[in-house]
Amino acid sequence: MISPELELSDIDARHWCNGWRLLVPPRVLDRPRWALVIVDGTPDRVLKVIVAGEGARGTVDPQPLPGTTSKALEAYAKQLGVSAVIVIDRALIAELSAEIEAVLRIDQDGAAQAMTALRALKKHAGRRIWTEPALLDLLPAPSFEPIQRTFDLLVPDRSSMLAYVIEDDRKRVHTSIIAAKHDGDVTRAATHRAIADLVSETTFARDWDKGYKRVLDAVEERFAKPAIGIFVERATLMKIVTGPSDQLARELDAKRIVIDPAPAWLLGLLGGAAVAAMAGRAANALAQMLPQSTRTRASALAQRAQTVLKDSGAHPFALLGFDPIELWSRLRHHYRP
Repeated sequence: MISPELELSDIDARHWCNGWRLLVPPRVLDRPRWALVIVDGTPDRVLKVIVAGEGARGTVDPQPLPGTTSKALEAYAKQLGVSAVIVIDRALIAELSAEIEAVLRIDQDGAAQAMTALRALKKHAGRRIWTEPALLDLLPAPSFEPIQRTFDLLVPDRSSMLAYVIEDDRKRVHTSIIAAKHDGDVTRAATHRAIADLVSETTFARDWDKGYKRVLDAVEERFAKPAIGIFVERATLMKIVTGPSDQLARELDAKRIVIDPAPAWLLGLLGGAAVAAMAGRAANALAQMLPQSTRTRASALAQRAQTVLKDSGAHPFALLGFDPIELWSRLRHHYRP
């Protein structure tokens, strides 16, 4: 999926930093520190508290844990002035290290190594390791093969992918990423700087919704023919990330986001999202006029239809064993201010 000989070039530091800030939840940006709490056997026996990250204090005086529930750990994080807390049993640290190292190989893909470590951590979540936010409970840990097969299914070889976020005043690009895929792996990644001599950033930003095809042509010339391209202004992206579930459909309908090229599988998902958005608004109004028993039967029918779609293999993420869109719906509240 990611080549061990990945070529990173023409990286614009401003684009890179802006992209990172878009990916990280606001709470982490507001309090860019996290705490590691080491306990001895049980959570009530705190041995050490280490605060790391920007402006960190290092080891601090151990403070008793109020509990390991999500609310208790959230209160503990506020008490320490951090955005996240990891509580781990002292004995588990060595066990995890031995378990993970035993199955890692030097020639493994980076994504495969990450999934191996995540699976090992998830086995102990809620018993010998606790986190806030509770990402170990939310994040799936599939084996690498279905991830690679899904990537190969959705993104053809000898093609490129690109995503652009434009500043709201259209004076320049906020962030950009261009990646090329060959032989199943991402082999090259860059930012707009790689094509800046062909397409001026400021000129493009000024009329991006009309001139984005110049970027597509330049990427094809320097990298490979694009398989998917996404162009959106920053404010619109934040509305999609933090707004209601049908916000993407609304922005697409208003042409405030451009997806070009849009592969067939993505068009199918987007079409489904648009239909679901319209159906959802209509259904909510209609549901108020129906008895509860009828609403319950309709909801069960919709769930069965969705399951059949996934099991049939028609869903583009069927091989993964989980739906990334559904996962995002469970994570998105972390991105709301």
